[in-house]
Amino acid sequence: MNRLVKFSSIVVFTLLTLNGGAELFAQSTRIKDLVNIRGQRSNSLIGFGLVIGLNASGDSPSSFSTNRALGSMLSRLGMAPDSSPLLTRAVAAVVVTAELPAFVQVGDRIDVKVSTIGDSKSLAGGTLLLTPLKAGDGQFYATAEGPIVVGQATGAGAKTQTVAFMAGGGLIERDFAPELLRDGAIDLSLKNADFTTSYRVSQAINLAFRDLIATAVDPAHVRVRLPDDYSGRLTAFIATLEALSVESDLKALVVVNERTGTVVIGGDVRISEVVVSHNGLSIAVGSGKSAKKENLVPVQGGTIGDLVKGLNQMGVKPEDLVSILQSLHASGALKADLKLL
Repeated sequence: MNRLVKFSSIVVFTLLTLNGGAELFAQSTRIKDLVNIRGQRSNSLIGFGLVIGLNASGDSPSSFSTNRALGSMLSRLGMAPDSSPLLTRAVAAVVVTAELPAFVQVGDRIDVKVSTIGDSKSLAGGTLLLTPLKAGDGQFYATAEGPIVVGQATGAGAKTQTVAFMAGGGLIERDFAPELLRDGAIDLSLKNADFTTSYRVSQAINLAFRDLIATAVDPAHVRVRLPDDYSGRLTAFIATLEALSVESDLKALVVVNERTGTVVIGGDVRISEVVVSHNGLSIAVGSGKSAKKENLVPVQGGTIGDLVKGLNQMGVKPEDLVSILQSLHASGALKADLKLL
C-alpha cells in the first residue's frame, strides 16, 4: 500500500510502506517494465519543407533560403523562375521532425512537428508541401504533408503559432525492423541500472525457462540466449520473458523540489537515532536513551516517515523541512541520497 502524508503545503509520498519500521514490502514488477530490449528503439527523422497558403504571415521576401527553396521546387515542377524574389509572405520555410518507431511498415502513419526557421509570424491555415524525412543514416524513411492547424484554424487562442503538431501527418515509405537477435541472444538494458535488480532478472529468467540462458553482465545489461525450444519463434520468447515478474531493488533516495515544496521519500529510507530542535521544541527519533529525556518528544521507529510525522505535529513549516533534510544528509544520519530539483 502507498502512504500519503500531508505536511502543511508539502505533500510527502512514501513509495513503499514499512511494517513496524522494519519489514519492507517488496514490489513485483514485470520485466517488460524494467528493461528495454537493445535494438528496439525509435529513431529521429528530419526534413526541410515549405508551408504555403499563409495569410501574409510567412517569411519576408528578403529570406534567401526560402526564396531558393521555392525556386528549386518550381523548377522541379517545370517552371523556370528568374532570380528576382518570389515570396509574398504566403510561404514559410520549415523544419519537419518526427520519431520513427521500431517495426513500422510501409503505409503506417506517424505524427510530425513543423517548426519555422525564418521570420514567419504564423503557420496557421497553411499547407505543408510533400517533405521527405530522413534518419541519421541518411536514408529516407517517411514523407510528411497536409494542412496545418495551429490552435483554431485561424491560429486564435494559440500562444505559439510558429510551431505546429500534425497528428498522422507522416507516411512511412520504408520498413524499419531493427535486429534484436545477435549471435543467438538478445540483450536487455535496465532502465535503472542496479546490480541487485540485474541479478534478479537473470535468476527469474533462468528459473522460468529451467535453463541457464540469462547472464547478468553488469548492473545495466542482461544477456539472454534464445532457447532451442524457441528457435524461429523470437516473438513468442520475448512475450513470455516480458511477462515474468521480478522484485526490483532501488537505491534509497529522497527527492526535494525546493521551488514547489514537494518531497518524495522512498519507503526504504531510514535514519539513525537523531534529535531535531525547532522553535523551542525537540523531537527524538529512535529508541536511544536520549529519547527518554523530559524535554524531548520521542518518536517510535527509525524512518523518515516517523520523523516527518513528528515534525508535522510540531508545526514545522515546509521550507524548514527542506533545511532539516539537508542537515540530516550532511550529518550522515539520513541513510539515503538527497536529490534537489
